[in-house]
Amino acid sequence: MKRRDFLKLAGIAGAGTTMPFYPATKLFAAHDGYTGPLYLMIDARGAWDPTSFCDPKGYVAGQTNPRVNNYPRASIGQIGNIRYAPPPDSFLSNTNLYSAKAFFETYYQKLLVINGIDVGTTSHSDGRRTTWGGELRRTGYPNFAALVAAVQAPARDIPFLANGGYDNTADLVVPVRLNSNGIDALFEISYPTRATPQSASSGQYFSSQVENLIKTSSAARQQSLLNNQRLPRLKTAINDLINTRLTDGHLKDLANNFAAVAEKPSSFFNGRGRARDLYRQGRIALAAYETGVSATAHLSISGFDTHSDHDNRHYPRLMDLLQGIDAILQEAAERGLSDKIVLVMGSDFGRTNKYNSDNGKDHWPITSMMLMGNSQQIISGNRVIGATTNAHRAIKIDRNTFTADPNNTNPNSIKLTPAHIHRSLRRLAGVDQSPAAFDFSVGGEDLNLF
Repeated sequence: MKRRDFLKLAGIAGAGTTMPFYPATKLFAAHDGYTGPLYLMIDARGAWDPTSFCDPKGYVAGQTNPRVNNYPRASIGQIGNIRYAPPPDSFLSNTNLYSAKAFFETYYQKLLVINGIDVGTTSHSDGRRTTWGGELRRTGYPNFAALVAAVQAPARDIPFLANGGYDNTADLVVPVRLNSNGIDALFEISYPTRATPQSASSGQYFSSQVENLIKTSSAARQQSLLNNQRLPRLKTAINDLINTRLTDGHLKDLANNFAAVAEKPSSFFNGRGRARDLYRQGRIALAAYETGVSATAHLSISGFDTHSDHDNRHYPRLMDLLQGIDAILQEAAERGLSDKIVLVMGSDFGRTNKYNSDNGKDHWPITSMMLMGNSQQIISGNRVIGATTNAHRAIKIDRNTFTADPNNTNPNSIKLTPAHIHRSLRRLAGVDQSPAAFDFSVGGEDLNLF
């Protein structure tokens, strides 16, 4: 496979009409000195239902409609300070699915839940921008992870990995997609002389001596082209090509990393394909971070826009999401990276506080986010900030103590928005005073969320 084919598969070339093509030196540059954490954004695309996992409501005995949820309020679970929803009644005997109980009881000590966030919209495009960029009314805002990559690690080979969802970068960095097909291409580029690129024991088309002769001859030809070219634009293009090929070793390191760490099989996920797909996205991000290639990533799992048959469609997808995250965190621990990750989970907005005539739930502006940090970038766990009523309406909170103000009598109270979360995230990542942050400022005020 040729280099241009790999670039296409990775989403670098021709990825969209609004994405510029950057010089190769921007795409595959020398390693930088970035030592910060891997920022992982986990995007539940389509609008998740917080009342089905981290902001449970339930129904009381004898209640029919309207119900917020189809599980009894008495069955809501709690571990530490975090309450979580049980399965809806229709899933009580389903053992094929991962469980919210397993997730929250495993990670509650590191988990920060923020409920009662008012996104201010029920438009998917606006909701994605404000959830991941922090700004509702102005278009073109960068994903938080892209902003961090541009400020803290711009010289990384692939500073910002994206796998669908809101991957806007505002031209600060190049979003690079690397999926399972891209991994195959990565091996082919890293080991062009192997008959089977992914196998270290594969036969070689050429001996190492012949391969070195080819590389030497190719380098001399490129240098001759550069020396004989007078047009500045073409000289720049040739120089970019040379610089790109000089960094092939970094891609080889990434390929070797994939080969060295075993992938969790489909059986680990009880055959749940979307959970495994999310895990594989995270596995790519972990390998890219471990080899010094990437600093941030935006991962996504779709299928949450359940306007019909909500319980039977939405709950399994939520469990796929949580199981995929669990598998990512397990592999991070196996790689010794547990203390190197900042995890941010969110969605477009929330879902309505009642079922429609098709037993679905429609769009609702009130949502939640969940975050995990580490000892370098502290996000104190076993905490819940924000609150909602039993009808899942946002409750204002005191801006200093975060105490709920259900009667709206405290003049110091505010309603949480994504801008508040992003101001805290930017400060946490050390990018809040950067020129890029000022160019793409977000509203709200600074809160001590973490």
